[in-house]
Amino acid sequence: MFIDQPSRNKIKIVLFLLVVTASSSVRAQLSITFPFDGAVFQRNTSNTATISIGGSYTGGVERIEARLIAVAGGTGVGWTSIDTSPTAGLYKGTLSGVTGGWYTLEVRSILFNNVITTTTLSRVGVGEVFVIAGQSNVQGIENHGHKASIDANNRIKYIDWLLPCPDGTCQNVDPPFPLISTLNSTDQGVHIAPNGVTSWAWGELGDALLSRFNVPVLFFNAAASGSSIGNWSRSADGLPSVHPHIGVQYANNPNFPYHYLRKALNFYASLFGIRAVLWHQGESDSVKNQNQDPNDNTSAAEYRDSLNYVISRSRSHSNKALLPWVVAKVSYWGPPIGLGTDAEVISGQGLAIDTPNKIFAGPNTDNIQLPRVDGVHLENVSGGIQGISDMASSWNTMLDNTFFSAATPYAAATPPALTLGCSGSTYSITAPAGYTYFWVNGNNDISTAFSSAQTITPVAGTYRVYLKDGSDNVILSQSVTVPGGIPTSPSLTVSASPVVAGQSVTLYAQGCMGAVSWSTGQSGYSISQTPTQTTTYTATCSIGSCASVAANIQVSTCPTTATLSSPYVSGQTLIIKASNTLIGVNAVRAGANIMYNAKNSVTLQPGFLAEKGSIFTAVAGVGCSN
Repeated sequence: MFIDQPSRNKIKIVLFLLVVTASSSVRAQLSITFPFDGAVFQRNTSNTATISIGGSYTGGVERIEARLIAVAGGTGVGWTSIDTSPTAGLYKGTLSGVTGGWYTLEVRSILFNNVITTTTLSRVGVGEVFVIAGQSNVQGIENHGHKASIDANNRIKYIDWLLPCPDGTCQNVDPPFPLISTLNSTDQGVHIAPNGVTSWAWGELGDALLSRFNVPVLFFNAAASGSSIGNWSRSADGLPSVHPHIGVQYANNPNFPYHYLRKALNFYASLFGIRAVLWHQGESDSVKNQNQDPNDNTSAAEYRDSLNYVISRSRSHSNKALLPWVVAKVSYWGPPIGLGTDAEVISGQGLAIDTPNKIFAGPNTDNIQLPRVDGVHLENVSGGIQGISDMASSWNTMLDNTFFSAATPYAAATPPALTLGCSGSTYSITAPAGYTYFWVNGNNDISTAFSSAQTITPVAGTYRVYLKDGSDNVILSQSVTVPGGIPTSPSLTVSASPVVAGQSVTLYAQGCMGAVSWSTGQSGYSISQTPTQTTTYTATCSIGSCASVAANIQVSTCPTTATLSSPYVSGQTLIIKASNTLIGVNAVRAGANIMYNAKNSVTLQPGFLAEKGSIFTAVAGVGCSN
């Protein structure tokens, strides 16, 4: 027979499914650490992209699901399993075939087919990514009447960061952790990473592309004021060159201005993908061509060859063999310094355009806003000509449907999968081989040189790694949370107890973000057992070779038929169960509270006695047959 205190186990059994859901959600945490809020990933020529998703969790999780809710444009994606074997608090997966649009990303963790917890990334998009390069008429200038995006859904994006050039010496530093902003401000001090100044024409161009394709747009700006084509071609090989207007080494660093472009391609285009480089440069070469020294002039052939070299180096350095470029025709520099348009420069730009080689024609901006207020720079004049806006319109015209069909973009790099391990109570994080590494705590920035440290042994905290490949392209991982001690012991529950001897039950483990190992030799968050007698089971939670203190749970069994002959005395409050029949030939003394509970029948034979002052109950049809 099985003896139980009244009601306690019955309540536990009835509420089991609720306990699984409620208790796990209290302990469990779930985060999305890749992608980043506001990220825009380059779509392909079929208007789709694959979005990589990664993050961390605590507690027990059997699978991770994600979905996309369309906010503006695009097509929502329903709940999809992205990781069916998350382990050690890490998950990683993808949603493929996501159409161009603007979305809310939701991720949820599942255990025993119950949702444990759900987390949300406000916005993520599939759309267009451009890198701007050239000189000041695309870099931007403060106080020139520039406008900004007016999209109500904040879909025109940039990263606000200016590569530092203290005392005129530009630094070979890596960009910071990407925090994405909306290009909807005309305030002073807005910088489109790595070197753009103000929203210039790009907020308006973004809105124009948005109205055509209904997809978000992300801009990066690598333009450099006053630069000549010679500055760009020489610095692509780290060779010093002279600033054409002030006669000193450009940026006091032989890697500039090309280094702006290389950082934009190696860092940002790696993280988000890229459609094309938008090139707009030539004014400084127009001025050079007025020099008395013909050896300092830029001929059409020289411009073509120098630009082709810059394009070739950008493709080699980014490992994007046919990275599309769009080349504007631009040379205008009016009085008092210049004489207007330079035919050699314009011809050189035309010679560089080579559509089969993915070098496309951009706008001719020499006919915009003539004359110009300062002789060279475009401006939106209050109550007058809107030169910057006209340039945005001209770029939109040249980025036509033929361009978008022919300019094959490059997708974002896939973030690496990290592994959390443990040995001798020391945790380790390991990244994939084949890179150099820069490990950070939290979302810190790259601050020193990359190293060969593929594995680190950190203290408790949250970590990421920047990985750099052989082309210097940077990939940023998801975050990993390192526990503060040995793994937490699992919380154990059972589908039924007591049970009939030989009846199958399911044992459940919750709260373990590692691997669960049972005393039966089995593993997993749930196992099936058929106990033939009351049995105690134990389970541990392991990460690597580090295991928790064992947790235990007892599963009680009860007989098919039992004959009760011993008396129950005053003060005893018991439930006696059987899976078939209970036979009573005993006494229930005054002051006792006794229930006989059998599946089929309770039989009271001669000799049974329930004294006055006792409480006796017989229940048939329940018992312990669950």
